[in-house]
Amino acid sequence: MATVVETTVGVHAAEMQADRERLVRELQVERSRLEDVFRQAPSFLAVLRGPDYLFHFVNDAYMQLVGHRPALGQRLVDALPEVEDQGFLTILDAVVRTGTPFVGRELPVMLQRTPGAELEQRFLDFVYQPLLDADGSRVGIVAHGSDVTDQVLARREVEQVNIQLEERAAELRASEERLRQLFDQAPVAVAVLEGPEHRYTIASPRYRETPGSGRPLIGRTIAEAFPELAGQGFLETMDRVYVTGEPYFANERLVKLDRDGDGRTEDYWFNVGYQPLRDSMGNVYAIASVAYEVTDHMRARRELELAKQAAEEARVEAVTANQAKSAFLTTMSHELRTPLNAVAGYSDLLLLGVRGPLAEAQRTDLERIKRSGQYLLGLINDVLNFAKLDSGQVEYRFEDVQVSLLMEGLEELIRPQVDMKGLRYNHGTCGPEYAVRADPEKMRQILLNLLANAVKFTESGGEVSLVCVSDDDAVHITVCDTGRGIPKVELNRVFDPFVQVDRHLTPMSQQGVGLGLAISRDLANGMGGSLEATSVEGVGSEFTLTLPRVRRR
Repeated sequence: MATVVETTVGVHAAEMQADRERLVRELQVERSRLEDVFRQAPSFLAVLRGPDYLFHFVNDAYMQLVGHRPALGQRLVDALPEVEDQGFLTILDAVVRTGTPFVGRELPVMLQRTPGAELEQRFLDFVYQPLLDADGSRVGIVAHGSDVTDQVLARREVEQVNIQLEERAAELRASEERLRQLFDQAPVAVAVLEGPEHRYTIASPRYRETPGSGRPLIGRTIAEAFPELAGQGFLETMDRVYVTGEPYFANERLVKLDRDGDGRTEDYWFNVGYQPLRDSMGNVYAIASVAYEVTDHMRARRELELAKQAAEEARVEAVTANQAKSAFLTTMSHELRTPLNAVAGYSDLLLLGVRGPLAEAQRTDLERIKRSGQYLLGLINDVLNFAKLDSGQVEYRFEDVQVSLLMEGLEELIRPQVDMKGLRYNHGTCGPEYAVRADPEKMRQILLNLLANAVKFTESGGEVSLVCVSDDDAVHITVCDTGRGIPKVELNRVFDPFVQVDRHLTPMSQQGVGLGLAISRDLANGMGGSLEATSVEGVGSEFTLTLPRVRRR
């Protein structure tokens, strides 16, 4: 019996041992299968054990992620030193300490993908799961997840493209708004008319105002909106542009419009343009109409033309009258000079005693007659000279004139009048190098007239001076006096014809017709120079003749 029992127990133990070995083999096979599954899984998987996080298992995806660097049996910081300062150890410690898994979504990590390469940024979706021992204690970490770098970069690229598209859309909206504002604020009238019937689809505010005059346009054909255009050629022109695709432009085209709606048209003028608009196939589908009203310009130009015509007629009339005046003055001067010369000649003969001895009273009267004749002859000569200047009949004989010699010659001519009036005459020096381009006779006439006026209007005991200065371009010859001067309000008038300032203060024997200064100024201008005056009332006056300087070599 005992033998049987022992035999039975031995058989049973052998069977149990065989079962255990079978189970171990099955477990090993299953474990090997699981490892193969984990190793070949598309997601990365790693098992880290112990406080130093030694790699206990890594699959192929994990090895690919870290560049196939040796990892099994090594600490995390030794196998992947670049992660030490990226915060992952702190996360691992927290998972082991708390037992709470950590889930990361698209977390960036810097990894060395190949030996010796620069660190590369990758984005990972992963979970840190605490690894439990048989007694439930936490002994490590199971890390599994996916490399989502391509998806993140693709999404970011899409997001960037979306941002760019949105920015472009915003720019387009802003551009559209600017175009709309430009369209609304354009100084020209713009409209778009579609189809062969030319139906309004767009019209700017300026177009609706002019030529539209506020009438409804959108949705209506041009013939419906502007019935008064029939027969004016505009509809036919637009038909031709639409059919041929050739633009049309015209300036100042007359348009008859009924703007106030009273059934009667009025004339307006526009610069117009019809530009064909084409679709993607190149076919004309609409016409852009541009119009700029120039009615006010046209009317102003016509008024200007009429004014010019009237001015020209007035000018011709004035020239004719001036010529007639000059002819009259010339004729009258010649007619008057002849008898005056005869009076002067006969007076001289009588004074010489040709007709016998003269009583003292007779001699005095004859001298008065002679002086009056000479005075009147001087006035007539002034009128004749002014008439010649006014009609452009004066001829100039230009030559280089040495100013100092001409000034010295003037003293001989003016000295008798200066001495008779009891004045001091100061003849300033003028260097021999000062020369001007002028007509010497006209120049002498101007200066002699200025000196005679200075003597005439300076009281006895006063002073008359003749001085000259020069600059790079001109010589300035000035006649100064210490006379009563000219009132400031009258100074601008002294060169006007037939003007004599303070005539009531001038004795009749000193009065003329007021042409001396006018003639002198015109002669100065005719020689390319000028004649200017300054004066202080009660102090004296200065008249300056300026002529172009000639540089001597």
